[in-house]
Amino acid sequence: MKRLFLGVVALISMTVFGQKDELKVLKKIYNKTEISSEDLKAYKEASDKLNTVATSESDKVYAKLFKTIYPALEYEAKGASATLQDKSKLLHPDFLAEYGLVLDKTIAFEEKTGKKIFSDELLKEKNEFRDFLYGSASKLFQEASYREASLMFHHLYVFDPKNEGVALNNSAELAVQAQDYLLAEKFYEDLKDSDYLKKGVKYYAVPKTTGEEILYPSKEDRDKQIQLGFASNPREEKMSEKKPEVYKMLALLALQNKNYEKTKKALQEAKALNASDPELINAEFQMNFTLGYDYLKDDSKLVDEINKNVADKAKYDELMEKRKKTFKAALPFLEKAYQLKSDDNNTRILLRSAYEILDMKDKAATIN
Repeated sequence: MKRLFLGVVALISMTVFGQKDELKVLKKIYNKTEISSEDLKAYKEASDKLNTVATSESDKVYAKLFKTIYPALEYEAKGASATLQDKSKLLHPDFLAEYGLVLDKTIAFEEKTGKKIFSDELLKEKNEFRDFLYGSASKLFQEASYREASLMFHHLYVFDPKNEGVALNNSAELAVQAQDYLLAEKFYEDLKDSDYLKKGVKYYAVPKTTGEEILYPSKEDRDKQIQLGFASNPREEKMSEKKPEVYKMLALLALQNKNYEKTKKALQEAKALNASDPELINAEFQMNFTLGYDYLKDDSKLVDEINKNVADKAKYDELMEKRKKTFKAALPFLEKAYQLKSDDNNTRILLRSAYEILDMKDKAATIN
């Protein structure tokens, strides 16, 4: 993993940092073949001090870069003894987001100043790391490790959110395929709020080797295949056209995860985009029926208790009043469920019972 970062250090100009003893320490340690625990300690101390004393914009930018890449150095220092847990630190979303951001900021700074000290190498490093993440995600997908592939695609998006919207879409869909609906709900929320859904474009073409249309990671990748004659029939699709589907999936996942408050909000937003979608109508029915039934699921126990207390009028009246209150609480949900799906037998039975218990005989008579 360290090789992904070493190019950064080798290209730093000593004319920029020559006055900083801390940077000399950092560069020396990074160039070592083997890094000891003492080296790590010295690097950390130098990096911390540099970030404290840096005053100019230039010093702050490069000090931040050195500080950010420390986890890679720590991983490399462990060598063969590095564990899966050690590697997972490099794939932690916080690190990935910070690493991708610091690369972009450093490149942007050099573009602004017109002094390309190591922009080209940083771009190379970024592409290599992105390829590593994409290759890992694709391999996991091919192995049918859908949850792991979902996470890796999400890592790729976190690392480069401006350019990897497709990876975010993949992460959401694969989480569903893995049947990890809590993870899927989180990733669909990310997709819903992303610039990719608002402004992104999907790029398709048909490879001549298979004759079946596929989605390409980017316009550049797709166009290159077209130019080389390896693919034809290019097609583009705006992600904004997929908003109804994304909003619907979020509503269905919230329902699956029994988060009914979120389901209500998600259904409202999704129906605003496609009110007649049968899946949304069924989801709203399921939510209302479930909420109504939850009030009544212990009704048989309450009825047994009422029957045992027929002789005790005070207790009997108290229990009957309690039963009415539960049916009254369930009523609006059952009515909504019946409105959405009047042919559902369970809903008809419960709603008719509710009307009868609440002395609403006229309405009970309308339920066949």
